[in-house]
Amino acid sequence: MNEQVGRVALRPREVHFDFTASPLHWIPGEPIASHAISGLNLILPIGERGFVEMFRRALPYVADDELREQMIGFMGQEAVHAESHNQAVWEFLQRHGIDPEPMMTEAEYLFDRAIARLDTLPEQLRHRVVVQMLALIAGLEHFTALGGDWILNQDFEALDADPALTDLFRWHGAEEVEHRSVAWNVARYFGARRPRLVTLYLGSSVGLPAGLIAVAWWLTRKDPTMPKIGPVKVFREIGSGIRRGVLPPWRLIGSGFASFVRSDYDPENTGDTGQAVAYLAKSPAAKLAHAS
Repeated sequence: MNEQVGRVALRPREVHFDFTASPLHWIPGEPIASHAISGLNLILPIGERGFVEMFRRALPYVADDELREQMIGFMGQEAVHAESHNQAVWEFLQRHGIDPEPMMTEAEYLFDRAIARLDTLPEQLRHRVVVQMLALIAGLEHFTALGGDWILNQDFEALDADPALTDLFRWHGAEEVEHRSVAWNVARYFGARRPRLVTLYLGSSVGLPAGLIAVAWWLTRKDPTMPKIGPVKVFREIGSGIRRGVLPPWRLIGSGFASFVRSDYDPENTGDTGQAVAYLAKSPAAKLAHAS
């Protein structure tokens, strides 16, 4: 049940993660599950950079002071998320013999090209593309809120998971729950209608899990401690991890879509703000940042 804590002023938080003692298979005995979740470190930075860019372009058109405040807080949090996952990519993966540079360089190149192409469009068309992207982000943020709620409630301690990686994903998940309504409010402010929102969400419901599975396979192939296995076996192993309760269940996607298409959909019904804020207050990364 969603605890009523009143409106929370969104703000980026100073955090510091220390991955020096974190093993590559940070969930013991679960190498594929570890890579499946660690894949977020490769996917999220470029996506969140895109979220910030689209919100930055939309902000001058927003006259509602409260929504502007929410957008600025959202942008700050997403920027810190991207930076923190980049830290995990470079420090954590390279320490364990996995070089993410080719993949990350290619992703950055494609992102920069897309933004450069956007800037060549006539102003009216450019604005329409930004609004389309805001509608996509609204769906993706519902997806990340579902994942954030799962991560907050997953008993990683019972799995003896690494504390630093656990904190990274829980801290991120908590902020996803905390700001879960912002992208939806922005998309609706710019006139995104439900058919467009639902269509784009359906696409993200297929595309994002597929991307995470592909990245998990890439990490497995680059893992110097594991035999080279094909994507089908990785998919099967992920399914096995889901059945063991180590990874989020497939039904999470279905229930998320069912809630998103309802005419009375409200992002606030996903997750618990009180739980999210409580975790953010005790996050070891926040305490480490304040102590340093």
